[in-house]
Amino acid sequence: MVVLVTGATGFLGRRVVRELLERGQQVRCLVHTPGRERMFDHRAVEVQYGSVRDPSSLSNAFYDVEAVVHLVGIIRRRRRDSFEDVHREGTANVLAAAKEGGARHFLHVSAIGAANDRSYPYLYTKWLGEQEVVSGGIPYTIFRPSVLFGEGDEFVNVLAGLVRLFPLVPVIGSGKNRYHPLAADDLARCIAITLGREDLKGRTLDLGGTKRMSYNDLVAQVATAMGKRRLRFHLPVWLMYAAAAVSQGFMARPPITTDQLKMLEIRSVAELGELERVFGFTPRSMEGNIDYVNSVGVADGVQMLLGSMPRRIRDH
Repeated sequence: MVVLVTGATGFLGRRVVRELLERGQQVRCLVHTPGRERMFDHRAVEVQYGSVRDPSSLSNAFYDVEAVVHLVGIIRRRRRDSFEDVHREGTANVLAAAKEGGARHFLHVSAIGAANDRSYPYLYTKWLGEQEVVSGGIPYTIFRPSVLFGEGDEFVNVLAGLVRLFPLVPVIGSGKNRYHPLAADDLARCIAITLGREDLKGRTLDLGGTKRMSYNDLVAQVATAMGKRRLRFHLPVWLMYAAAAVSQGFMARPPITTDQLKMLEIRSVAELGELERVFGFTPRSMEGNIDYVNSVGVADGVQMLLGSMPRRIRDH
């Protein structure tokens, strides 16, 4: 079976590729930036260059493909790429190429909370992408994970930067917003298992890890992993919204955006035990599995506050 993976060199993509190879699949990687594929053994994977924004670049990549794992997404608007450009239009382009290539299964990663609500642009365009998949004419499986953690992530490592810098860790709002953190390695395993499961075609799966946690809980977990005792102080949402709106006017990559602040009110949780019931294994917990946060230093924390993720931390 030839499995094509879009976003193959990303945080989740590299894990999916590794999992597929370990299961004996023939993997073809769609790579946007030439040179990024060097992270893979050139004898283990086939590489095709192309962009989900450019339909003409996709045709050569999808020949003889039996399944597609579509992972491309962005968490911030870009000057050249809007959420809709990537999440809806990009998905539609990949679907069209997959259909022309004869793919029989389309695996698509979305996000918990994706919904037909324009007031949340990220989640709305994720929902639009899902609608493209549902109506695309290829048997599909949609994954909606909660926040993902793992070495190189852009969520837990940012919390580690705050813990490293501040004796009192700033928290926006009450910190009671709920998450259901899932190891990226475990989501990759779910994706690989799905390729052999006819019963999972036509399904949309909300997936979380072993435990639902508040933002306050996540800060405490990261501090414990770093051997730090940290108190929190809470910043009013309205104040941070005003600061974010101003910073977006002059920073190419502000530390937090108004879109992200609005999503703080969205619960990002799945049914407890859903992953175990569907896939037959227990996901790993955050506790004991985030030692990588100890590599975040003071300079890294400052860089993150300025809106830039250090390359040595975000290594993808």
